[in-house]
Amino acid sequence: MKKISLFFGLLILLQTALFAQDTLPAPSSYRVNKVSFNMVLVEQGGFWMGAQHIDTAEFNYDRYSHTDELPVHYVTIKANYYIGQTEVTQKLWKAVMGYNPSKKKCDKLPVTDVNYYEVQEFLYRLDSITGMQFRLPTEEEWEYAARGGKNSRGYVYSGGKDVDRVAWHNGNTGKLKKPKKRTPNELGIYDMSGNVWEWCSSRYHYFDKERNAKLGKEGEMYCIRGGAWQLPKTSCRVSWRGKRLPDLKNSFGGFRLCLDATYVKEEEASEDEILMKETENEEGKE
Repeated sequence: MKKISLFFGLLILLQTALFAQDTLPAPSSYRVNKVSFNMVLVEQGGFWMGAQHIDTAEFNYDRYSHTDELPVHYVTIKANYYIGQTEVTQKLWKAVMGYNPSKKKCDKLPVTDVNYYEVQEFLYRLDSITGMQFRLPTEEEWEYAARGGKNSRGYVYSGGKDVDRVAWHNGNTGKLKKPKKRTPNELGIYDMSGNVWEWCSSRYHYFDKERNAKLGKEGEMYCIRGGAWQLPKTSCRVSWRGKRLPDLKNSFGGFRLCLDATYVKEEEASEDEILMKETENEEGKE
C-alpha cells in the first residue's frame, strides 16, 4: 500500500513540474546571419541576494557559502528583462564575429576563451546587425534569473537541489558540454549552474560598505557567476561569486546575453526586418 501511495505521489509531482514548464511563456527567438537563439523573459520582482552559513532559520542558509556572499540583503529588480536561454554558442559568435576563439571547437558548444573586452565588441556588432541593444546581465539580474525569478523555489543550485541533475562540474565531467543537457530552472533557463562561468556587467565589490571601502585593486575586476566544468560543484551554487580582470580568458569561461524588456516591446524588429538588415550587411561586404 505504501509503495502505491509513493508511486501516485511521485506521479503528481511529475505532472505538476511538467505543467509548470508548459505554462511558462515561450522564449523570444532571434536570428543572426541564419543562426537562431532564444531569450527568456524574467519578470521584475524582489529577492534575497547572497547566502549565509550562520543560521539555518534565516534566509538563504548555505553551509558552503563564502564570506563575500554576506550579508544576505534584499534586492528589487525594477524592470522586466530577457536573458539567454543558454550561454552564447560558438555558432552564434562566429555568425557575428566571423571567427571562433574557443580552444575546443564545436558549433553547438558554448563559446569560451573570450575576455570582457571581446564580449563588448561582440555585443556592439550584434546590435549593429539586429538593431537591438543586447548587453551582459548585472550581477543582481544574473542571480535573480538563476534563482528562478518570481517562480523561485529556493534551490541552492539553478533548477534543483541535486547539483548533478542541473550542472556540469569537475565531479561529473572532464570537458565542456553542449547546452540543454541538464535540467532547466524554474524559468526554463539552462546551465546557469555549471558548464562555463559567465561574465556579468558589474564590477566586483563586497555587499557591505566597510569591506568595500578597503577593496582597492580588486575594484578593477568584473563579476563572474555560475561555476564551470573545471570547478568544484560548490561553485555551481546560485550565490557563488567569482571575479576576474577584464582581459582574462580561459577554456571554462563564457557569457549569456541580456536585453531590456521595455526595449523589446517598443523596438523589437520582425524577423523580416532582421533578415533585410542581414542582407544589407552582406551586400555591403561585397
